[in-house]
Amino acid sequence: MTPEVPSGPEGLVRDILQGLAEGRFVPGQRLAEPDLMARCGLGRSTVREGLGRLAASGIVEQAPHRGAQIRLLTRRAAGDVLRVTEPLLGLAARQAAEAVEAGADPAPLLAAMAEYDTAQDARARARYYRALTVLGGNAELDRLLPMLQVHLIRAQLRHCRPPGAGARAEIVAAVAAGDPDAAEAAARSHVRRLIAFLPEAPDSAFAQG
Repeated sequence: MTPEVPSGPEGLVRDILQGLAEGRFVPGQRLAEPDLMARCGLGRSTVREGLGRLAASGIVEQAPHRGAQIRLLTRRAAGDVLRVTEPLLGLAARQAAEAVEAGADPAPLLAAMAEYDTAQDARARARYYRALTVLGGNAELDRLLPMLQVHLIRAQLRHCRPPGAGARAEIVAAVAAGDPDAAEAAARSHVRRLIAFLPEAPDSAFAQG
């Protein structure tokens, strides 16, 4: 049964991101406007607006006369995305732990992690990272982290990526304990492990070039 899709361009964006998490959409896949219109019950202009938003965030590529397709990162590009992610995620974890150290309640972050561990979908992941940045109170991190193309890396490495639940537990435990140094170290270590894994991933997981 086709899952219910929210209306409007935001709904199309959420559906494609969720589809990447679930395997319904894959990097490199072409996105035909008529198919998306039928799937989502949207008009052509609304579909184009949604695709434009995905293109602006680097998830979709659009080319004249070729239409849109989900971006397939090269191995180098995936590494670059993760190298940018490492300090930002480390800062998010540090500031969240600093907030707890100053008296903030980590309960929303703990609940978001439990939901993510259970659901393992794009919406739960987004709520987990947003809980981390909201706890830290850094609006710039709240804006920047979702713009990184980590969605694509996760999708490209779906069948070979090391599990991340243990790393999440380590990060959240340090945040909940109000230990900024340990929280940042755990977050950065998690991303570095993914970077170190990239050379082991098969060539078929990446665009060539």
